[in-house]
Amino acid sequence: MALLRYVGGDERTSRPIRGAHSLALCAPPESRIVRVMRIFPTQRVLLVEDVRADERAARRAGRIVAALGCGRPDVISREEATRLWRDRPAKRPHPFHRRTGAFDYSAGWTLILDTYVDDDRPGDGVPRATFRDGGAQMEGRGVCRSALEIHGAIGCYHRCAYCHCDPFFVVACDLESLAERLPAYFARHPAQRLYKFDNLTDTICLEPEWGSSELLVPLFGATEDKYLLLYTKSDNVDHLLPLEHNGHTIVNWSMSTLTQSRMIETGAPDTRERIAAMAKCRDAGYVVRVRISPVVPLERWRAEVVDLVEELFAAAAPDSVTVDVVGWCVPEAFEEIVDVSLLDEAFRSHLRRTAGRPNPEGEKYLFDHELRRTVLSHVVAEVKRRSPGTPVALCNETRRMWGDLGDLLGATPENYVCCCGPDCAPGAGG
Repeated sequence: MALLRYVGGDERTSRPIRGAHSLALCAPPESRIVRVMRIFPTQRVLLVEDVRADERAARRAGRIVAALGCGRPDVISREEATRLWRDRPAKRPHPFHRRTGAFDYSAGWTLILDTYVDDDRPGDGVPRATFRDGGAQMEGRGVCRSALEIHGAIGCYHRCAYCHCDPFFVVACDLESLAERLPAYFARHPAQRLYKFDNLTDTICLEPEWGSSELLVPLFGATEDKYLLLYTKSDNVDHLLPLEHNGHTIVNWSMSTLTQSRMIETGAPDTRERIAAMAKCRDAGYVVRVRISPVVPLERWRAEVVDLVEELFAAAAPDSVTVDVVGWCVPEAFEEIVDVSLLDEAFRSHLRRTAGRPNPEGEKYLFDHELRRTVLSHVVAEVKRRSPGTPVALCNETRRMWGDLGDLLGATPENYVCCCGPDCAPGAGG
């Protein structure tokens, strides 16, 4: 029986792959395995029957199951998978949209190994692609560019308190069907050069067993003008280093202050570990980018932003930076996930004053314009002080905010470089 090298912490063992006979072929050569995917506890591991009909998908599922060491998964129907997905914790009735920190992970995740759903049914599982309508962001108030985004999973190993995920992890195992559709996507969106993968999960946490990087990085590397953007908080980057990216893969980290990373972004590497991973990728020739996002204004946030920017540019020198302030929830939801006594006084007072009141700006903007401007102007000023030539943008902010900070940014809503804009390929000038 084939052996899969398992590396967990400092302990190295070999274990046999168990399960269906086809899984005996699923282990890649040991020279390719530097370390396994991030291991997380599971309360249930389910295999949708469609996966077994695709040999490549079945092998991919087998690699994930073997790495987790969770035994043979239970096989379920497509209908049962859809029912479970629609009834997951985040979809259950509640007075407000709850965030990741409000859910109980003590029993582990429910992992569903699945195939893609049709792109016109994104509510029933993992779509291959979705279209981000920039003009409709925040009912037209937010500045954003429209783009097609590609996907591979929904859910996350990290448990950042402010996120949208719950203890459900649905992974599409038929990644080749995404790769086969890319030429059609490129033809349909000829002006789009950059494709974000993935804002519904952190893809590289599942590598190398899942194999999305091994499949997509060389594919984009063989194109003339298309770029893949890997969107991550992970330090699980060793599998990326030998891949033939040809400068056509951008690795984009979501970065935060050190205290925030350790107190609020549970399960994610801390700031310094992310910066170290970023430096590894830069040294391997990847373009690296950063979102300082979402900024949670804890008591020492100003000083810690200075430290973050200094450490970031000393080690990794990202080619662009995008900034955002925590939001996408009402005050009651935020108070459920974060001890608000840890916040800067002005932000703490604002939450207590606005709880239970309608927010005319919508849930994206948890704090008012003046407080967000305080955060954004400080972060942008620090980046510009440390690296004046690095493009900086605001994520989904209002035109009023762009007007206030335009001189500092050196950019406008019509002419800016952000991390994931469809035309923001390396070297873009806005």
